[in-house]
Amino acid sequence: MEPCSRPWHKIWPKSVPLELDYPETTIYEVVKQHAKRKPLKCAVVQAETGYGYTYIELAKTAARISEWLNDVGVGPGDQVLFSSFNTAEAVAGFLGVSAAGAAAVLVDPLTTSEDLRFQVAGRNIKAAILHPEFYERERAIIEEAGIGRVLVLDLKPREGWDAATLRDVMKLRGEEASGSFNPSETPGMILYYSGIAGRTMQTLHSHAGLVWAAMATGAMARIDEKMCSLVVAPITHVLGLQVSLATALVAGGTAVIMNRWDQALAARAIEDYGVTLVSGAPMIYHGLLEELSKGGYEYSSLQLAISAGAPLDPALQVLFKERLGVPLVQAYGMTETLLLTMQPRGLSKVTGTVGIPLPDVDAKVVDPENPSEEKDVGEPGELLVRAPWLMMGYEDVGETEQVFIGGWLRTGDILVFDENGLLYFRGVKKRMIKYKAYPIFPRDLELLLEKHPAVEKAYVYGEPDPVVGQKPVARVVLRPEYRGKVSSEELLDYVNSRVAFYKKIRRIEIVEKL
Repeated sequence: MEPCSRPWHKIWPKSVPLELDYPETTIYEVVKQHAKRKPLKCAVVQAETGYGYTYIELAKTAARISEWLNDVGVGPGDQVLFSSFNTAEAVAGFLGVSAAGAAAVLVDPLTTSEDLRFQVAGRNIKAAILHPEFYERERAIIEEAGIGRVLVLDLKPREGWDAATLRDVMKLRGEEASGSFNPSETPGMILYYSGIAGRTMQTLHSHAGLVWAAMATGAMARIDEKMCSLVVAPITHVLGLQVSLATALVAGGTAVIMNRWDQALAARAIEDYGVTLVSGAPMIYHGLLEELSKGGYEYSSLQLAISAGAPLDPALQVLFKERLGVPLVQAYGMTETLLLTMQPRGLSKVTGTVGIPLPDVDAKVVDPENPSEEKDVGEPGELLVRAPWLMMGYEDVGETEQVFIGGWLRTGDILVFDENGLLYFRGVKKRMIKYKAYPIFPRDLELLLEKHPAVEKAYVYGEPDPVVGQKPVARVVLRPEYRGKVSSEELLDYVNSRVAFYKKIRRIEIVEKL
């Protein structure tokens, strides 16, 4: 892209390069290089306990996990189920998958029952690295899916477990898998998302893509090895894994990882560890502002807060900066794209914008019904993007072909450029519900409801809610023989017992027709 060839280039931060040089590497290799240069620097620490890893410890543990994967037959390109709450051990587990050249299939640890069965069945997943709580709860489905080799991220085995533990892994020498692979052409992580069709499917990203997105995020946020990032969002999602964790590790900084959100613990962690960056969904900033405003905390280290995953309340954005003196900026990305845009620090007073494209990201706004027609400044339309780290594709080749047009990816989101090149989010074209920044795909819930013998047809949609964003609600048509015999409460129990907490339908209305 030539200087000033895009509208946002005229407000481009002088300290941020328009383009970066991207290495052919994996996040494990980056961590290993940091371990050689600064072996005793803290890489990751658990906020709840203070336990963590130096860079050399993290690299060695990841290498041992890689050796275990190699020993059980996992190599480059193979799929490894990865599901864990935010723990220091989970970071080592993810890096171990990276060291083996395998693809970490990221599943939210709150996923359960039918949701989990759909995500793991028939996928040819060769092994799993799991949080002990998740394994204990979902062992039957893991076994049903034929995933015979499991590593539990705990030191102590439990009665009845047919799984290796970290104690077993630490006895290994730490020899990495011998297979060679191209990091930019080999899947390194797989997430689940809806695509244009509005249903769950695997989304494949390369090993190198995660590193490149982290580099570009760090460049726009002006992050270096002095960075200390508070990891609040789940590391099984883009916001937690790429923005909060990978950006810190790629920069050679420190990640302070929180198992679950706790505003008092977050405030203490900022003080205790000198946190410089917080990134998370909008809902955490109400609590963090409230806690830090009480007084008694030292938070002068905090330089930047990034909000993503759902629209940020402009009033909160202003109040956060006024009370704490810390800019709270918005960013935008998707499972298919990782992070794409960010509000520069120098423009933090502007509210409502998701910023400008990161280095090496190109973007345009087009007519949703005619993508060849580009919209003018001030006209909303569908956002199309190009970036080195876009997904390799969906597992469904046909769906992949639908979302790429001449190298541009259709986001399904409606945005608008202002005269300065700042982007503003205006809604979605695709069918999707956002609850507390979690994406929910209505078609998945409809198909589940329609498995109930009484349900002829279901329609799920998002009901606006000022606190959580949108709540899933449904309208249902019953089969003639069940009318008057099945209650909405019974249908709620049926679907909500089979999905994660954030996917639970809040209300079902039984209607004559949709």
